[in-house]
Amino acid sequence: VASEGESHLLREDSEVFKMLQENREARMAPRQSSSFRLLQEALEAEERGGTPAYLPSSLSPQSSLPTSRALASPPKLHTCEKCNTSIANQAVRIQEGRYRHPGCYTCADCGLNLKMRGHFWVGDELYCEKHARQRYSAAPTLNSQA
Repeated sequence: VASEGESHLLREDSEVFKMLQENREARMAPRQSSSFRLLQEALEAEERGGTPAYLPSSLSPQSSLPTSRALASPPKLHTCEKCNTSIANQAVRIQEGRYRHPGCYTCADCGLNLKMRGHFWVGDELYCEKHARQRYSAAPTLNSQA
């Protein structure tokens, strides 16, 4: 085992010296960016019930931070009017308050997906243009909704 005085005898360009330096650097905590550190300190201060530290405008949220009550309440999910299940991701808005899953937004007759085509109402059903025209004579309430 080398004494402290002998450790200075290692040449800085030697492989042993480089290996020892790498080991020391590996034991050090990783360096955080100053912006991350500011955000972390603000969050920790808020968790402790204190006031958050000053954040530069580039790091400050544009709206106030959500309260714990707002975080606890789940977002309101729309219900698909065709299959009556909740729509978790993407919803197609047919009319105000009426939504469907993209896969449920289909012609009532042939099952053709109406996305990018638009839909036609015949009574209370959605149809593609072809099948809506076939029903037009039977139901005089044809409305186009593109």
